[in-house]
Amino acid sequence: LDGRYEASDFASYNAATGTYTLKEGVVDGSAVIGSLRPGSIKLKDITDDGKVTADDITTIGNVNPDLTGGFGINARAYGFDFAANFNFSIGNQVYNANKIEFTSATRTKYAQYRNLSTDMGSGKRWTYIDDNGQFVTDLAQLAAMNANTTMWSPYMNNFILTDWAVEDASFLRLNTLTLGYTLPKAITMRAGITSLRFYVTAYNVFTITGYSGSDPESDCIRKSNLTPGVDYSGYPRSRQFVFGLNLNF
Repeated sequence: LDGRYEASDFASYNAATGTYTLKEGVVDGSAVIGSLRPGSIKLKDITDDGKVTADDITTIGNVNPDLTGGFGINARAYGFDFAANFNFSIGNQVYNANKIEFTSATRTKYAQYRNLSTDMGSGKRWTYIDDNGQFVTDLAQLAAMNANTTMWSPYMNNFILTDWAVEDASFLRLNTLTLGYTLPKAITMRAGITSLRFYVTAYNVFTITGYSGSDPESDCIRKSNLTPGVDYSGYPRSRQFVFGLNLNF
């Protein structure tokens, strides 16, 4: 990804054809993106030939982590017991396909009216509509209207897969946390009970990660959960709490 096309990247607008003409020297990404206009997503010209084509496709990221592991902490004192189990992953990337879908409104009957993520909220994304609800094509006016926006226009011919959605999936997760208390035998033996322990266990307590999706361990594409390194339409991991007791006579 190389940002977006600004109004200053175009020389003119042809009202008869409804098309914009790029200035000389500006990278032409129309072979991949489709028709270009101010606010269109802009791709990096890897081959430095002045245009973006299939030749500019490059490998980005790795689904295999540099290090994975886990560790536990256990403690017991004065009848109380405590246990925590962690797992972690360092150095792998995940493709957040949800991020692409919900920042894109492709021109299909299913996608053009979809809800978008807050990344594409009003005031953040490029807009062509002025305060009076009029569609604007003038380059100078478009530049002024979008001076404080940072995102490209979500409206495009098709989904554009870019490195913007390839994210660091390193994380540290507290998988289980248990806190228990065992009553003193001096109390339980009066009732003929050898031991009585109360406990509470929490699952998926927290995750520390820079990943913007719901789960850095996601590996699914809708109906398939066998797609390592891709996060697309997966169910978020649930958080559970279990209360119980251990009773021995």
